[in-house]
Amino acid sequence: MKRLSVVLLAGAAALAMLSTAAGQPPPASGGALLAAGDFPAAEQAFEATLKAAPDNAAALAGLARVRLFENRNDEAIALAQKVLAAQPDNPAARQTMATAQQRKAMFGAERYQIAGMPSEAVIPFAATDPLPVVQVTVGGRQAWFLIDTGGPDIIVFPELAKALGLAVQDAGQGVFAGGVRAAVQRTLVPEFQIGGIKIANVPAGVRDVALPASGRKIEGFVGTGLLMHFLPTLDYCQGRLVLRPRSASAAFERAAAAAKANVVPMWLVGDHFIFARGHPQHAPEGPFLIDTGLAGGGLSAPKESLDEAGVTIDPAQAGAGVGGGGQVTVIPFSASATLGALTVDNVRGFYSPGGDATAAFPFRTKGLLSHGFFRKSRLTFDFDAMKLVTEQCA
Repeated sequence: MKRLSVVLLAGAAALAMLSTAAGQPPPASGGALLAAGDFPAAEQAFEATLKAAPDNAAALAGLARVRLFENRNDEAIALAQKVLAAQPDNPAARQTMATAQQRKAMFGAERYQIAGMPSEAVIPFAATDPLPVVQVTVGGRQAWFLIDTGGPDIIVFPELAKALGLAVQDAGQGVFAGGVRAAVQRTLVPEFQIGGIKIANVPAGVRDVALPASGRKIEGFVGTGLLMHFLPTLDYCQGRLVLRPRSASAAFERAAAAAKANVVPMWLVGDHFIFARGHPQHAPEGPFLIDTGLAGGGLSAPKESLDEAGVTIDPAQAGAGVGGGGQVTVIPFSASATLGALTVDNVRGFYSPGGDATAAFPFRTKGLLSHGFFRKSRLTFDFDAMKLVTEQCA
């Protein structure tokens, strides 16, 4: 079997699946729309149901989940509480409540204590390909970290965790590229510094990850859990990570609108998974996981999405790739993909016949968009406006 230059670092936590009705009854129910990944339409359907029946538990639980995806955590909690008051064991409401409370705890006094925040911190990429590399300081020790929006918080490799004397605990299993499951561990990093910004008490995963060659010793990576505490831009055009305070959101959105940037809604699922609606080639639109950790590619999709897009997979081209859980079989392909006003042709993609990590989410996805798709753009995640913004390089 050929070994292909593809590494998907991100892992997905297993999520409860929603059942989807076999067919789309007119009009589609909020639950069916949510399971199909059409969050805006599901929101409208749930709101219409609640207007007629304010105590409808299914609609309350469904709207709570949509509010959670919109990062409106207080509203998600309030809706979930209404459900749990009448149905204490309602699984959807309980899961929504737990996730929303977990997110709020990430911004509590005990975690992510940020000091020295400038109006703008610029961290140069030491390398942009196959994935961006930045220098950070962990426990007073300088280290090279990759940037991967598919990952939670930060990840430190076991060797670094041992050198820093970090206490490590088992934290169950994660689902990674190709649907592979692997054990994960957690720790707390007392001191972390990036771009002159000092952050105390940073939650971290501890895991060995097979890495693409970068010419440097990589000892961890920065994930969405850390980035979401800022207004972050992955500027592939100038080879840098730009971190602004989240309070800069309104001014940034005005500037993006004035510049006619590509601005699309985004949704936050679980603790760190970013989704935005797009489509491969001419397939119908649906949610893509925005996971920048696919080294060597820009697109990954389940077979159903590829069939809809008219993309032919050649099993004879199968090779070995490496995901967060170890080696997986991947088949390369090339296709165009669209996200809002941004269309990129001939994106190198990978299909994994062994399984699809995005199948763990409680809705149908189109797959994921990654490094190769955004490589000629500036990519910003605004967690206050819940907008994803891209600006193409000049």
